[in-house]
Amino acid sequence: MRKQWLSFLAIAGLLATTACSSQEPAAEAVSEVKQVELAVVKQEQAVKVTELSGTLQPLEEALVSFEVAGRITELAKNEGDTVKRGDILARLDGSDYSLQVASASATVQQTGATLEKVTKGAREQEIEQARLVVEKATIAHQQAEDDFKRIEALYREKAISQSEYETAQNRVNVALTDLQNAQQALSLVTQGARAEDKTLSQASYHQAVIGKELAASTLAKTQLRAPIDGTIIAKLGSAGSLVGVGSPVYRIGQIDTLKVVLPVPDREIFAWTEGEAITLELYGQKREGKVVKIHPAANQSTGTIGVEVQVKNEKHDWFAGQVVKATKTVQGKAGLYVPVEAVISRGQGEAHVFVESAGKAVKTPVTIGEINSNRLEITSGLKEGDRLVVKGVDQLFDGDPIEAAGGQPQ
Repeated sequence: MRKQWLSFLAIAGLLATTACSSQEPAAEAVSEVKQVELAVVKQEQAVKVTELSGTLQPLEEALVSFEVAGRITELAKNEGDTVKRGDILARLDGSDYSLQVASASATVQQTGATLEKVTKGAREQEIEQARLVVEKATIAHQQAEDDFKRIEALYREKAISQSEYETAQNRVNVALTDLQNAQQALSLVTQGARAEDKTLSQASYHQAVIGKELAASTLAKTQLRAPIDGTIIAKLGSAGSLVGVGSPVYRIGQIDTLKVVLPVPDREIFAWTEGEAITLELYGQKREGKVVKIHPAANQSTGTIGVEVQVKNEKHDWFAGQVVKATKTVQGKAGLYVPVEAVISRGQGEAHVFVESAGKAVKTPVTIGEINSNRLEITSGLKEGDRLVVKGVDQLFDGDPIEAAGGQPQ
């Protein structure tokens, strides 16, 4: 049975081969006319529609934090509140800083009194008292000298002892020293303090004043104020918590106008200009924005150049963080452009199309230039007026009979 089945398959294959051979001359004799779509090659202006997207941001934004450390006692604003520059947003416990101000004020008073004293000098009563001391010392010195002269005469006559003589002499020396000290004290109160003492007192006073101002400035920093006009975007702290210097408490942004930075390919940046209008779209809603800035350098990672676009947002119905889309039409150079599906490429720069000539498909090598959306620039191989096969090329061979489906080519 197996041998009979194999013999049957062999005979069937032979009959099929004979049948195909008998039909080949008929196929060669009558070629099928293939239906294709034709288009007339024309000179065109290249148009490229670029779609870009970016994230909306506040026009201006600030993270607000305390410049001093402490415990938060009050947070006056919440998300969504509108604030003006200088408005108080939060407060810290300022007890310790108030004591520093009081201490600095006392130091200013003390150093100020000292400066006033050395500047004005002694009072009349102090000067008069010093003069009286000098007069008293002068009398005492004169009396001591008179006594010494009498004792000296007695000593020469050997009427008194040497010890008494020396005692009288010491009394004169002590009286002279007292007189000199009194005279110096009178000189100090009449001439006033020395220049260096006045300078030192003045410097101490100024240093105390600066210390007071510094303490007052530190106390003022326990009140957190808004640095810009805007809206509270985020509240980042809570009452009762301890915060350090620079710890963010609020995030404020100007959202009456939003901005978006679009990543424009560097090869297309020539088509963008500052001041031009651009349409932004968010979930089907469109608004006109304005190009306000073109960044001066390209992003090394993406090869794009940032273009900043601003858009009005008076109702605050667009939100920072949302992604918008921008569409821009860029005019390119004029040339011959054909649909991508009309070109067959074999790699290594080899490409061809089919051109209709006398009812037949003529295989025509072409050179491809720029790619513009779904159309290719043909730099050589075609000319204006050629009837190009734009659909059905995948079923064609050179010389196949063709006709335009649906009438004349477009």
